[in-house]
Amino acid sequence: MLFADLIREVWGDNPPTGPLPALRTLVKRLRRSIPDEVVTDASGYRLKVRTPGPCQLPADLPDFVGREHELESLERQEGVVAITGPPGVGKTALAVRLAHRLRERYFDGQLYVNLRAFASGPPVTPEQALSGFLRALGVPQAAIPASLDAQVGLYREKLDGKRVLVVLDNAVEDVIEPLVPDRPGCLAIVTSRHDLPGQLRLDVLADDAAHDLLVSMRVGGTAEERTELVRLCAHLPLALRIAGANVAHGHIEDYLDELRGDRLDVLEIDGDAAVRATFELSYRALSDEAKRVFRRLGLTPGADIGLDAATALAGRDPEVQLDELVRAGLVDHVGVRYQLHDLIRLFAGDAADDDDQAGLLDMYAWYLRTAFNAVSKIVPETSLLTEPDLDGPSLTFADRDDAGAWLEEEHSNLVAAVVAAPSPYAQQLADALRIYLHIGRFEIDKAVVFRAGLRTARAAGDLAGQSAALFGLGMSCWTRSEYRDALASFAEALEYAQTPYAVASIRNAAGIVYSEMGETRRADECFAEALRIRRELGDERGIGAALMNLGISHGTRGELRQAAEYIQECKELSEHLGLYNQLAIALDNLSVAYFELGDLDAALTSSIESVQLHTSQDQQRALANALASLARIHAERGEIADGLSAAERCLVVAREAEHPKARIDCLVALAVLEPEKAEQHAGEAVELGRKVGYGPGVITASILLARATRSLELIDEVIGTIQETDSFMDHSRALLVRAEITGSAGTAREALEAAERRGQAKVASDARSLLVTLGA
Repeated sequence: MLFADLIREVWGDNPPTGPLPALRTLVKRLRRSIPDEVVTDASGYRLKVRTPGPCQLPADLPDFVGREHELESLERQEGVVAITGPPGVGKTALAVRLAHRLRERYFDGQLYVNLRAFASGPPVTPEQALSGFLRALGVPQAAIPASLDAQVGLYREKLDGKRVLVVLDNAVEDVIEPLVPDRPGCLAIVTSRHDLPGQLRLDVLADDAAHDLLVSMRVGGTAEERTELVRLCAHLPLALRIAGANVAHGHIEDYLDELRGDRLDVLEIDGDAAVRATFELSYRALSDEAKRVFRRLGLTPGADIGLDAATALAGRDPEVQLDELVRAGLVDHVGVRYQLHDLIRLFAGDAADDDDQAGLLDMYAWYLRTAFNAVSKIVPETSLLTEPDLDGPSLTFADRDDAGAWLEEEHSNLVAAVVAAPSPYAQQLADALRIYLHIGRFEIDKAVVFRAGLRTARAAGDLAGQSAALFGLGMSCWTRSEYRDALASFAEALEYAQTPYAVASIRNAAGIVYSEMGETRRADECFAEALRIRRELGDERGIGAALMNLGISHGTRGELRQAAEYIQECKELSEHLGLYNQLAIALDNLSVAYFELGDLDAALTSSIESVQLHTSQDQQRALANALASLARIHAERGEIADGLSAAERCLVVAREAEHPKARIDCLVALAVLEPEKAEQHAGEAVELGRKVGYGPGVITASILLARATRSLELIDEVIGTIQETDSFMDHSRALLVRAEITGSAGTAREALEAAERRGQAKVASDARSLLVTLGA
């Protein structure tokens, strides 16, 4: 809308004095209440069209009855609606019905989580729940913070100016506060068995509502028989639904006879007794095979189960039995998944015998084998520090997409399985999931999985399992740039390592951490030991990784030709083995070596190929690294537009992948691409590099900052740091900047000699030009 048109629409024929400033004030207010939705065009303002928000609500019950008075009362509440009551009274059904009635008011999204506070399996933590909410609200997995406080802050930021409804099902008071959408215009609906502030304590169904429920389920018999059924089910919706499923096709008289049992003289039926009685009758009516499947379903730790996992649990195709259980009202069929109410799950689990427990172990073994197959399809370099038995029934996957879809569908159940499974399944499954959780940046689930794996391994005295879990915890710390904590975990993992392969893997990871800290000599020691062990083992995949890391470490010290040789050997081995993730990383590192050697054509070719390969492999963190390299190569070649394009894309990917190292390298490239902003870009890179402990990035950025600010003190500090850390790749460049600042021909000659000694043709050329300028 044009400015003039908008002024006329807002104020009509009586605009204020100075309408444009008044309009800007109005727009500022709008932007505070609906951020990112008022867009400024050259000619005026426009509103962005709101896209539909996420809808995670479960389906509404088609035969929901009664509760109209409660619904009318709850619909008028704001902020937090608390629905409490005993199990089986219909809290979730009421919350879901209310949420569906309110959907249109909360058009920016409806979020739902079953916190499973009263389930037999592991409850959902606030961090896990928030992680799911943030993903639904459009936050990439890699950008979800690890700490609860940071998650809460981002959650509330995403809700600012939005109307979002959040349903927290089966909660306890301790976990509610961080999940409540504490923003104007948002609403939380909470269900709990425990008392909560401002609660509606839900009672059992009234006579009329209970009767209506049975009629809606097509329960026959006389009105008196239905009245007695209501009494024997203690007016509880859960018990009535199960009873109704059993008598929907007649025989209500026989069912009543069985349900009465020895309680003919009881005037008031206890709720727990009523529920268990209906469970028991439904269970007795099942076929023997359906009983066996039902008992085993009660042992599973996840919120639901798919047919393939149920087949592993049952030992044969259970689809016929599952259909029988659904008809009996004991199991819900939601999409392609099967679910049990918490009370029914407890009843089924209590009935389980030793043979059923053996079926549960078969399911854990199936999850372990299938998870390994899926992760290996996505990352062929996957290998384990534990030694699980991978022979036996499992799913196989046609391609990466197929494997990824299965991991996404089963993600929460895999995490729950690690927490609940006994040794050795818990620690071995944690080991199998390690690379998947690492590359997917599932920081919250990493903590849950590896701590559970470590706990189970320690209880069992399993040294290899302890080593694997500690290795996973160390990788998690490394991802978050918590380098000292990572090294501590790796050191402890080494103490428990049981195989040469495990030692090589841990040493290699520790070397990467040392390298990123700028301690290249210690990194070399780790990489050299890893390479030696892997050559002895004939582990070609591991040899490639160690070669590349040695190349990076040598390159950091300015030993560029040696670095290029190591990385070239890694590149050739990766091509031979078809390890495309490793090949893409090798190409990126090779482009850096060519860049430093002054072969900018080879550097550009290698970098472009790396970016293309990373894009096809969907490795966001590695892609961000490659784009930062590409931006800097374009900058050195004077290709400003191409460099800025690569840098812009790098910053987007780095932000989504929560990868500060790539952002730092990109800011270094921007300092060259935009010399008028060099001080700003380099300063930001130095600050961020110091914050995350990325030593090499700090050195490179500090050199550019010293040049932009003509700071002799800073460049001398950088030269001292280089000498302390052996990060000599930047030594000649730092000397050159010092010569530029001081006008010293002697320092320029030092820079020239250092560049020529390391083969840095571009720096050597710049040093010669400076000497000519200085008349030396």
